[in-house]
Amino acid sequence: MKLFYKRGILSSLLFFVIMYHSTAQTISGRVKETRGIGIENATVTLLNITDSTVVKYGVSNKEGYFELNNLSKGIFKIKISCLGYHTQLLKDIKFDGSSVKLTDIILGTKDKELQEVTVEAKKPLLERKVDRLIFNLNKTIMANGASLFEALQVAPLLIVSENSISMVGKGSMGVMVNEKIINLGGTDLVNYLKTFRSENIEKIEIITTPPAKYEAQGNGGLINIVLKKNESLGWRGSVSSTYYQNTYGSYNNNLALFFRSKKVNSSLTFNQSNYRSIIKESVDITGRPNEILSNEQRLGNSPGLQAGLSIDYELNKHNNIGLIYNISDNKSNTSFSNNYSFITGNTLDSVLNTTGKFSRPLFTQTFNLYHDLKLDSAGKKLNSSINFFTNTPKMKNDFVSESGSTYASIQNNNFSKYNIWSFQSDLTLPYKWAKIETGIKLANFNNNANVEYYNYIQEDFLLDETRSNKFNYAENNLAAYLSMESELSKKWTAKAGLRYEYTIMDGYSPTLNQRNKSNYGALFPTAYIVYKANEIHTFSLNYSRRINRPSLNSLNPFAYYTNIYTYSTGNALLLPSYSNNLEFNYLYKGMFSFTVFKQHTSDIISNLITVNGPIVVTSRGNFLTQDNLGAYISFNRSLFKWWDNSISASFSYSSPKSKIEAISTPNGTSASFSINNSFQVINLLSFYLNYSQNLPSNDRNVYMYSQRSLRTGARIKLFNSNLIISPAFFIGTVNKYKIRFVDFVQTVKTDYDYKTFTLGITYSFGRSKVSGNNKDIRFDEKRRAQQ
Repeated sequence: MKLFYKRGILSSLLFFVIMYHSTAQTISGRVKETRGIGIENATVTLLNITDSTVVKYGVSNKEGYFELNNLSKGIFKIKISCLGYHTQLLKDIKFDGSSVKLTDIILGTKDKELQEVTVEAKKPLLERKVDRLIFNLNKTIMANGASLFEALQVAPLLIVSENSISMVGKGSMGVMVNEKIINLGGTDLVNYLKTFRSENIEKIEIITTPPAKYEAQGNGGLINIVLKKNESLGWRGSVSSTYYQNTYGSYNNNLALFFRSKKVNSSLTFNQSNYRSIIKESVDITGRPNEILSNEQRLGNSPGLQAGLSIDYELNKHNNIGLIYNISDNKSNTSFSNNYSFITGNTLDSVLNTTGKFSRPLFTQTFNLYHDLKLDSAGKKLNSSINFFTNTPKMKNDFVSESGSTYASIQNNNFSKYNIWSFQSDLTLPYKWAKIETGIKLANFNNNANVEYYNYIQEDFLLDETRSNKFNYAENNLAAYLSMESELSKKWTAKAGLRYEYTIMDGYSPTLNQRNKSNYGALFPTAYIVYKANEIHTFSLNYSRRINRPSLNSLNPFAYYTNIYTYSTGNALLLPSYSNNLEFNYLYKGMFSFTVFKQHTSDIISNLITVNGPIVVTSRGNFLTQDNLGAYISFNRSLFKWWDNSISASFSYSSPKSKIEAISTPNGTSASFSINNSFQVINLLSFYLNYSQNLPSNDRNVYMYSQRSLRTGARIKLFNSNLIISPAFFIGTVNKYKIRFVDFVQTVKTDYDYKTFTLGITYSFGRSKVSGNNKDIRFDEKRRAQQ
């Protein structure tokens, strides 16, 4: 940690020295409408104060920003004009050689003139590209004054919670910024997204079927956050703090600094948080002669630190190098108490009470080093990178289980050390007739795990070797791909790709003297075609084959206990599952989207629960095959200038089959809907009201009860929108589901304390349009070490 802090201090000093010497001496500002939207192509003229002669003039960009450089000292006046707007004149602007940032300049519209002007075509809210759906965030109320995390809540197909982001029908997913995978997960990812302001975001690209360029691993989809171009030189920053109150109070603090010059593009982020929680859960096993009923309460405390440094340097017009470094230190501690009631018929046989403490300190580091080579001015380029990730979870579980005739004090530890590295190189060749992409990737996984089980005997903990194990796992993945995209005509666009991945696995347990080795290779084709009939109707069809490899933790074959009778175990013989996905999409007027999908998945990794007397064991295997057929619709529209509304609904039908009789697999359905509203009361005040509900559903052998959530909040902008206050309230229902087996049913009911008030404060400083480094680095492999 000392080395980390020294690096942080040196990086910060270097960061501010560069900013001090590189800030340009300019007069800058922004021209806006009365609604707060930037005005493009406004003429900004700098005039001599004495004789009104023109000294310099400029034109505002797409977002209304302008900049006048290379000025002599003096006193000036500034004239701002644009067709259809009233002209503004600013007097007595004193320039002494230091940069001057003007307050936002508001131009009122000329109503009579506007009636005679032909309104130019604007981008619709939704657009369909060949391999993705485009959500133009800058066309919404959320485009001003919100964080990126808040803005994602109104995007179609996305499900956003306080600690995760997922895609409808896809589950967990990857997040990119300007095609760069964000190598963070869970609350670390959420905190990072909160450092971005919605004013700097052009659009959100939703990729339900990732093309061959990306990893075939997982079936979760991707989103790509596209930042606005033509960012100003200089620096900007923001500091924010959020307080959460439910049963207990929690907080999260963020600091972000961004700097950009002609050669250097960099960012420095820091996050400090402490989340406290209370979770109440009941797990009942019924439908057999010997029933088991349990109740548990968990009190959690999770303090954490996270920091990231990103530096991009332009060597010359053809070569670019850079590095990205992220570090995270989280110390999660949970105290728990549970009681298990063992019942035969209507008679209570015994009660087992367990109390304990569970700790999981987690220290992670991610390092990316990359090089970009521009081969010519037509866009041909070669991008190469080396990535490294290390993760050292140390789970420690101390508990005491006792009943009328039993007493046991146990210490169950699970130590792991993940090391993952990869090398990738991507070649892009744009031609008039097609865009060709090809590349290779090599990845290596190493996991050294040690499970220890101790019994407290005669005032000392003694190792039980029959319940302990060491497990070493190594995996190598080699991949290559080729992709081609072509505009066949004005109405037809097609894209096709093929990716090949070869995997070599080696799992060894020195405790059991047992080794499991295997290797396999597979092809993963992708295909897309889009037909744009006119500006109103767009149709698309796509296909992909995907793979879902088991997480590194689930491959460890030994048991991990939560009390003396309940434990879970991994499986070194787990195989990957494969899925074939087909999607049809229809887009109407850029506001109504309709999707139908078909999916077939084989060798699904699923849990098997077995009960033998008081002993409950959860194991893993490739037990299921399933077919899914579903549909998703969304309607996104600005009902009025002050009211944005989006409505979405989804439905799916599943037909699973089990390889073993113990798992019950009836056909099932699922459905959900959501309604999101954003309101702009005045330029300085907006609020939102969102409601969502999952209807009762069946998926494989799991029956989910209905769940509802309501989220409302406001954004108050002060001090020229540099200070934003964001109060919010969230309420949700308990999570309840049944897992059906042939001989019994397990019912799980979990109350996550879903009634939360939050208060967020964000202050921004510096130049609002400066962005940090957003390099294209893909490192999807690390997600398997975080599951």
